[in-house]
Amino acid sequence: NKSSTRDPFAHRQHLLLNDLKGYRKHFFIGGSANWGDIGGFFRGNVDQITIHEEGTYSASEINAWGISDYDLFMETHKILKEEQEPFISVILTAGHHPPFSIPDIDGFEHTLFTKEHQVNGFSHSKDLNAFTFMDFSLGRFIQLAKQEKYFDNTIFVILGDHGWGHPSQPNFFGALSLHNYHVPLAIFSPGLNLQHREISDVASSIDLMPTIMGLLSIPYTNTTLGKNLLDVNGEKNHAFLFTESNSTYGLISNDYFVISNVDGTHKVYDIINNNLINTQNPT
Repeated sequence: NKSSTRDPFAHRQHLLLNDLKGYRKHFFIGGSANWGDIGGFFRGNVDQITIHEEGTYSASEINAWGISDYDLFMETHKILKEEQEPFISVILTAGHHPPFSIPDIDGFEHTLFTKEHQVNGFSHSKDLNAFTFMDFSLGRFIQLAKQEKYFDNTIFVILGDHGWGHPSQPNFFGALSLHNYHVPLAIFSPGLNLQHREISDVASSIDLMPTIMGLLSIPYTNTTLGKNLLDVNGEKNHAFLFTESNSTYGLISNDYFVISNVDGTHKVYDIINNNLINTQNPT
């Protein structure tokens, strides 16, 4: 019941990253890549990937998560701007996790914690400003990238790894409660001239790589449950959700949420009206 990176059988899987032939591959983490065996997962599944972790950076660690998000983006930029080949890079920030250490960086100002922040999911000033600092760090990274030749030829993808519950998201879905999974996804690519639009359909993290491959127009073999979110051929969007132990799994659309358990029980929720509309027990 841990993340898939800790699964010893998650080795030599068919990751779409490997269909990017001729691409340099990077993974950046502020701390140790031994955390959750995430470094071992990438080395075991992605051909010729370079792992960047604590001990390889010039910046100093500020807490157990390693260097700050700001320093992580600065270290990443130093490496990417020297790349002469096509590349794909994964950058894992961690400043939004306790202990919420924020270094003294010129230009960053702390935000005053208010009741409005509390209503919208923040517990205190520390977690609010950790998020604000992460946003500030990403902004600085984009500003620097704009000055380099790789900027106009890069697709920037920004997403969260998990949600943060607050009163507007009731926890009545059990192990698959949506506040655990509700995260934003932003795709930004000046070179592709993507027009601004907001998409409110449901999607899942497993849709990410098929969507990126579609934007790159590179042939790939998709053996996953993921789909290209920008090429759904008019079909109603849906997303698959799984608990860490795979004992519970769900299929969600804009209107309904079907949850199944390995014991054969099923529940169907009407998302629009927040109602449980059907329960089926095993016979």
